Amino acid sequence: MEKIVLGIIQGATEFLPVSSSGHLTLFSKLIDIEPNLPFFAFLHLATLFAILIFVWKEIFEIINGLIKFDKKYYFLVLKIIISTLPAGIFGILFNSKIENSFNSLKLVGFFFLLTSTILFLSDKLGKNKDFFSISYLDALFIGLFQMVAIFPGISRSGFTLFGALLVGMEREKALKYSFLMSVPVIFGAGILEFENVRFDITIFISVLLAFFVGLLSLYILKKVTITKNLKIFGYYCLIIAMVSFLLR
Repeated sequence: MEKIVLGIIQGATEFLPVSSSGHLTLFSKLIDIEPNLPFFAFLHLATLFAILIFVWKEIFEIINGLIKFDKKYYFLVLKIIISTLPAGIFGILFNSKIENSFNSLKLVGFFFLLTSTILFLSDKLGKNKDFFSISYLDALFIGLFQMVAIFPGISRSGFTLFGALLVGMEREKALKYSFLMSVPVIFGAGILEFENVRFDITIFISVLLAFFVGLLSLYILKKVTITKNLKIFGYYCLIIAMVSFLLR
């Protein structure tokens, strides 16, 4: 039953800018189970399929452009790779420290406060750049925000969206780029922990719930991003941060 609850939490919080890993850590404490990093990573892999549905048009366009040898799509893929490198390298080099951070609710609470801050700021950012007009340096800059978001309590979607808006991307394009660059990182993390997951029926139920709830969350995030209402989640993260501090 605990795994099913965590699957719902994962689906609801993976894409909303409130940190799924932070919530999984917090609720693991509340329902008194040990944080299970392999299971958490596997749930991330489940929600990857929701991302693929959300950005399928962009993925199809990229694949079509590559087939037609359109240079701008090759440059775009290179930018996405550059954006994913910092998180990948950081995750490999500091895996043990990342795992240890899941055991400290005080640290998780601090990271929730960081997420809250950037969400309030995000509503004031964004210009008119698209995927093709950002520079390689912009791509690396956004990637650094994804690197930081490896830690629980720091929202990956919130931080990468903030980074994309900082370099001047248009709001919906910034959101789509945030999820395009997440695909390799989420896939890699899920595959690395795949062999460590002990499968049973509750695992598969958790995966299905995470997928469907995650898909709904994606469309909610799209709406609040475009209407500049990310502050709603900023207030929420502030409350969750306080809860984390009280439970430590």
